[in-house]
Amino acid sequence: MNVEDLPDILPLYKAAGTILLPRAQLPLIMTDRAGRTALDAALAERHRLLGIVQTHPDGGHFQKGCVGRIISFQEESRPFVLLQGLCRFHIHEIATTSPLKARVTYTGYEADLEDSSADPFMDRPRLLDRLKAYLSDQDIAANWDEIDHASDDLILNSLTMACPFEPIEKQALLETDSLSERCDMMIALMEMSHPYFPRQGPVLH
Repeated sequence: MNVEDLPDILPLYKAAGTILLPRAQLPLIMTDRAGRTALDAALAERHRLLGIVQTHPDGGHFQKGCVGRIISFQEESRPFVLLQGLCRFHIHEIATTSPLKARVTYTGYEADLEDSSADPFMDRPRLLDRLKAYLSDQDIAANWDEIDHASDDLILNSLTMACPFEPIEKQALLETDSLSERCDMMIALMEMSHPYFPRQGPVLH
């Protein structure tokens, strides 16, 4: 798939404290009317694509998100949907408000659609070392056998989505240009939350 295959106008779902990243999967339960309307709009299209944008703490939503393909859908009292992340985007303008649709551009994110490759500058050992302490502090259980055998891309993107960072921190992670940059930022966030880690990572402003 190339960016030329992606639609210029996407139905949008505004998710509180939730992001989607390329090649990662996101389960969602649509609990509100706006979410169901966005889901219906995506299912009505042949491409079955839904843009995920994070709500902004000060109101509204961020202008960058990620489009996902609906790979599983269950119609219940609260519809369940599973998305496969494809490519990040930038909102150019809002096209309609009900359902919420936006005209978007994928410029700068073309590499999201390529097969993942290892980033030689990603410090995986340090990331996993910090992660163990961070998850312990947060009382989050992890399957370390799966983590140890996962690709750099899968582990980093999945953990970025799952860890309980603040919305602005999650958005900053979404907007990074490379795996190594995302890795460094994630390490810095975990170190700032833990009093015993030396501050060796980049400082976030």
